[in-house]
Order: sequence, then structure tokens, then C-alpha cells
Amino acid sequence: MELNLEIKDSLDKYTKLRKEKLSYFKNKGFPNKREEEWKFTDLEKILKDNFGELNNKKSVNKNPNVFNLDFKHNSIILINGQLDSYDFKIENFQDKNYSPVNKLELDHLLNFIDVSKENSMQNLNTALHEGGFRLHVNSGYKFKYPIIIFNYFSGTLKNKMINNSEIIKMSKNSDATLIEFLIDSSTGSFFKNTFKYINIEDGASLNYFFVNKNKSKNFFYDYSKIKLSSNSDLKKYIFSSGIKFNKTESNIELNGLNSSSKIYSGLFLNKDNHQEIKTNILHQKPSCQSHQDIKNVLTTGSKGVFQGKVYVDQIAQKTNAYQLSKGLLLDEDCEFSTKPELEIYADDVKCSHGSTSGNIDNNALYYLKARGIKEKEAIKMIVKGFLESVLKDIKSEDIKEILENHLDTHINYEIRSN
Repeated sequence: MELNLEIKDSLDKYTKLRKEKLSYFKNKGFPNKREEEWKFTDLEKILKDNFGELNNKKSVNKNPNVFNLDFKHNSIILINGQLDSYDFKIENFQDKNYSPVNKLELDHLLNFIDVSKENSMQNLNTALHEGGFRLHVNSGYKFKYPIIIFNYFSGTLKNKMINNSEIIKMSKNSDATLIEFLIDSSTGSFFKNTFKYINIEDGASLNYFFVNKNKSKNFFYDYSKIKLSSNSDLKKYIFSSGIKFNKTESNIELNGLNSSSKIYSGLFLNKDNHQEIKTNILHQKPSCQSHQDIKNVLTTGSKGVFQGKVYVDQIAQKTNAYQLSKGLLLDEDCEFSTKPELEIYADDVKCSHGSTSGNIDNNALYYLKARGIKEKEAIKMIVKGFLESVLKDIKSEDIKEILENHLDTHINYEIRSN
């Protein structure tokens, strides 16, 4: 695979830094299975097998087909990774305390970047950074309506590499729900490398949903670094069914007393899909909670991966950590790999992890067929029930309906004839 990557603007005040980071990346290359954290997802091989070339040439953005939602919401619109527009008018026409959204320039990003030469994907992102957005939620502000991030991809993006980022700051006692919609109508295959930096201050709460709208033949890597302070709360939901390749990493630091982190995912992986969810939860203060519930349904030729690590520091007494991953395999030629880890240095904790994988429960299938339900429909009912279990704590009926429709769209299993 040929890499035609270049620093575009020689007058950029960060040109020297960009060139340095690009050099670090080229020396190390894309991650591969020789690295423990990439043992199940050999990104170097996957990209070589699917691209003859990758470049960061400027693309001509095509206006996308707008996706509408029939409930009140704020909006942030990204086209091919770059901020296009935003609209918060529905939130409150008089009170201007809702937070501004700004285009994310490299100077805003440098405070969050790890200076290590070893993280090749971060070096690549910094070197070729093309923007994104910055959201600062003011102290005490609680959004009345969700913020929808319409993440459009349109036009010809053949062999294109997109590097962008998000910075989200939830100030003290603030509250917001963000729903990121990926809507791909582009032509040609592209690779997107995204870094997200989220800081949740004392007493603040953030619900973050990722939902893929339609099928995408493209390749996505998404890394989130999230810090939580005292009495703060994070809930993250991942629904990326329909994407050919996706690896989502969440590095979460519980840095304050009574902070809480919950991650849920329900994936239906179809033919040739490869998706991985990787988490690293750091309990660094007492009386914190983390919860992970990961569900995968896999069909012909698909591969699902979950790597989850929970680290409990010596001072993090009264920790409560729960981790569970389940795979439902519908065919013989699919694969579900898991690597759960607990690293505990405190003695007064409640920590557990579990992982299971298996086939459709024949008793459940027989029960449904005995009541006149055709086998194909019975399988769909079992699959949907398996995945929808991660929705049970969602209070908003509008959001729950979005996720149920997402699962209905992507559950399209055709049972093999005997």
C-alpha cells in the first residue's frame, strides 16, 4: 500500500510539529498484530488488503442528503470530518448560556495530545489534522434537548484518509445528551482516524450515543480519552452495526470520588464486517463504579472483538466494577474473540468479569416455532431480544426508538437452508 501523505500548508505555524509527528508515524507505521493491543485487529494488514493507496488530498465536499429527526434537538453538522454548521436555537431563544461550538484547530488540541512517540495513530492524527469541533458546556447548564452530531460522508472519497478530533468539556454540574449519527453516502473507500477528548467535571453528566444510520463499506478508528471528576457520570452507547471495519477505543479515568462510567454496546455484524470494542477503565479514587455490557451477534464471515481492562489503584477502595461480554454466533464461519482483564491493587472492592459465546438456544427456537412462528422470524426475534437488553436503562422514548429502528435495519439474517 502506497502512502501519499503530505503537510499541505507550509505557512502553518505548526508545520515543524506536523512534520515531526508524521515522521514518527512513518517510522512506526500502522499498528499490527505484533502489538498486544492490536493482536485481534491487524490494522496494517487490513488496510493493505483493502487499499492500494491512502492519501490526504483535499476532497470536494458534496452536499449530503439531509437526515431528519421528528423530535426537538440541537444539531452539529460535520461533512467529511469537518465542522460545517451548528444550530442550538431550539434550546432556548432567550438564554444564551448554552455553549458555543467552535471549529477545532490544532492549537486547541495540543493541550490534550500525548507527547509519546509510540502512539502511531495519535501521531498520524496530529500530523494531518483537518479539524472537527470543540464543545464547551457551561457550569450548571443542563440541556433540555439532545445534541445531534450529524456526521455526514459524501462525494468521492476514494483512497482518502481523514484525521479529525473532538474536544468536549462538561463543566461543573452540567448535563447533556449527545447522539452521533454516522451517515455515509460517499463513493470509494476511505479511512477515518478520530481522537476524542472528553472532560467531565464535578457533578456533571454526559450521555454519548454512537449510531450508524446505514451500511458503510468504509474503515473507522475512534479513540476516546475521557476524564471524570467527583460525582460525575458517563454513559456511552455504541451501535455501529453496518460498518465494514470499526475499532472503538475508550480510555476512561475515574479521577474523583463517586464517579461512574457505563458502556453499553449492541452489534449485529454481517458478512465481512470486522469490529472491535476496546476499553481501559482506570479506577483511581475510592467509591467509583464502572459497568460494561457488550453484546455481539455474528453472521457469515464476520469478526467481533472485545478487549476490556479494569485497573483498580491501591487507594481506590470501595470500587464496584462489572464487565460482561456476550457473543451470539449464527454461523460456523464467524469469529468472536474476547480478552477481559482485571488488575486490582485494593482489597475492599467488588469486581467481576465474564464472557460467553454460543449459538441460538434450540429450546427457545423450538418454543417459538411450536407457536406457529416461522424459523427465520423466530431467529430474528431471539437476536433482537438479545441485543435490545442493553437498552433497558434508557429513559428517553425518542432515543430508544432510534436504537430499536437501528437494530431492525441491520438485523437481516437469512437462515441457511438445510
